Amino acid sequence: MDGVWQVLIDNFTVLRKRDMRVYLTGNGVSLIGDWMQQTAQAWVVWQLTHSATALGGVAFYSQLPFFLFGPWVGVLSDRYDRRRILLVTQVLIMACAFILALLVESSLLRLWHVYALAFFLGVVSAFDVTAEQAFIADIAGEGNIRKAIALNNSLTQLTRLVGPALSGYLIATVGVATSFWLNGVSLIVCIICLLAVHSKATKEPVTGKGLQQFREGWKFFTRHPFLRLIVVFAAVQAFFGLSTIQLLPAVSSEVLKGDARTLGRLLGAAGGGALIGILIVLPFLQQMKRSCIAIGGALMWSGAWYAAFSFTHSLWVAMVCQCMTSLGAANVVTLSIGLAQEMTPPGMRARIVSVFLMIIFGLQPVASYLIGAGADRIGLQTMILINGVLMVVIPALLLAVPRLRRYRRGANDASVKEHCVGF
Repeated sequence: MDGVWQVLIDNFTVLRKRDMRVYLTGNGVSLIGDWMQQTAQAWVVWQLTHSATALGGVAFYSQLPFFLFGPWVGVLSDRYDRRRILLVTQVLIMACAFILALLVESSLLRLWHVYALAFFLGVVSAFDVTAEQAFIADIAGEGNIRKAIALNNSLTQLTRLVGPALSGYLIATVGVATSFWLNGVSLIVCIICLLAVHSKATKEPVTGKGLQQFREGWKFFTRHPFLRLIVVFAAVQAFFGLSTIQLLPAVSSEVLKGDARTLGRLLGAAGGGALIGILIVLPFLQQMKRSCIAIGGALMWSGAWYAAFSFTHSLWVAMVCQCMTSLGAANVVTLSIGLAQEMTPPGMRARIVSVFLMIIFGLQPVASYLIGAGADRIGLQTMILINGVLMVVIPALLLAVPRLRRYRRGANDASVKEHCVGF
């Protein structure tokens, strides 16, 4: 138990670094705005269409760029200054927020506007997320990567408690546009903090053309079976878990008979569960020597609670289910990305992150559309139940395969590579 609390305390020691404090301050403000915009965008699409397929369409266009631009985003982040990349992406994201606000204010917003902006934001986010993950590792320094990622993910979930609830309240009281305006303003704060960060990446020389460099990252990925195994777990979480989250506006309205505040409460409960998962549960999982079992178990936990969520018609029970679901889901992503970056040389880190994201989100656009269309055809709750069951069954089968047993024995520090050959 003492070891677990030590891990929890150690995750905060990275805040001793001035650049980490500055970056997380700006990122925290920006994340509140981002969650507000996501909530408002989902609600406005539902109000325009009352179609789960349309909700899936927004997710399709926003996630497709992760697959289309996967071979290049990591290469550019390894080749160029990551802070400058982040400054450019934040400016572009801010512009999109203000455009959405103006379209809503002028009553000109149409579904195709949301689709077009979702695709553009997806392109920008593909570069932004990849550069951000590697940039956090840069300013944290070797030996602090998992701590920094865990802390940043904690911040993401903390803001997820605030942003959706605040957006739901604002939508119900003063209208949708306010959430978009405030997100744009929050990005100004993020840009100022990025300009105040002094640290730069220690880059190894990167030579060759973009696709050649991507292939180098892909070759490194394929040589390490542990990477391949944990990315499957993360992909299952993204494929079925994220596709279920996109249905929450429809669940709030059709199943729970609520409004935008109901959606905000569901998303806030999910954020609370994820925060508890990272702050309280993650230290226990980090102490486990069998990291694959830790990740797979967290995924199965999340799926079981999604299955329970599919049966409820009570807001409070639904909030409990969302809280418990995210408690496991957040640890799947945090452990997977943290381990992947620790196993990767600094000069290839962004490329491995881009490979990771490309695989995880590559099939996500198809999943988003199919699950949205499936919900319209067979019912919201039935579709959510199917997703939950698959999130339990698939990792259970993977953990039961005898061939994988030797890769479950650990993924901590230097011992990782010993268990990642020969698969």
